[in-house]
Amino acid sequence: MIICPLCKNQGRLIWKEKQYKVYRCKDCSVAFLHPAPETPEIIYSEKYFQQWYIRYYKERKQYIEKLFTLIEKYIDKKGKLLDVGCGTGILLEVAKEKGWDVYGQDIAPFAINYCRSKGYIVYDKPLPELNLPEHSFDVITMFDAIAHLKDPVFYVNTCVKLLKPGGYLIIKTPYHPPYLFFLANILSFTGKSRSLLHIPAQVFHFSEKSLILMLFTNFKLLKNKRINDFSSFNKKSKLKNISIINLWKKI
Repeated sequence: MIICPLCKNQGRLIWKEKQYKVYRCKDCSVAFLHPAPETPEIIYSEKYFQQWYIRYYKERKQYIEKLFTLIEKYIDKKGKLLDVGCGTGILLEVAKEKGWDVYGQDIAPFAINYCRSKGYIVYDKPLPELNLPEHSFDVITMFDAIAHLKDPVFYVNTCVKLLKPGGYLIIKTPYHPPYLFFLANILSFTGKSRSLLHIPAQVFHFSEKSLILMLFTNFKLLKNKRINDFSSFNKKSKLKNISIINLWKKI
């Protein structure tokens, strides 16, 4: 029996290809890759960031600028911001230009060095291992990061400690609806269905329900919606990339 890493209830198999298997929790509805990659930093190589981020840096920055402008409407004042899983630092750049005091965190060596070469302070260990002072930040962002973590609950609990009273946690994560797993199952014989689900890079596939169940005891939900995600593919494609974005306030 496979146990859900979030709520410890039973998971059922919903997709497999070669050695990869995804289960969905019967209670909280999160889908998860089992087993999770042992060394995820290997996946996030220089080639990964060059291909998916640096190549589209300008376009991604424009996307993040629009998104961050909407987010700022719900935040009382500017202050210290920590971007968890900062990657190539696009959000750090946008937030700094808007007057925030920015810090980053990542475990991928290329991303860390890339951001540091631009002058950003970037922590290079998993967030729970950093031992940063409690109540250090006004805002913590996790854009397309929480789905890649082996233990997202541990990270969220660390965010609770690091945020100041009344601080904000902002989570953006891909939304993969059930029909996408159905389609991936049909295509699994081709050996290419993993790309639809971003596997093995993406460990967790969250729904609104699973995010709320993970966060509601320590945070008040201010905004919860689905948005069109950034895509480098043809905008006329019928298969849109969708993300969930949550804005939470620490209680």
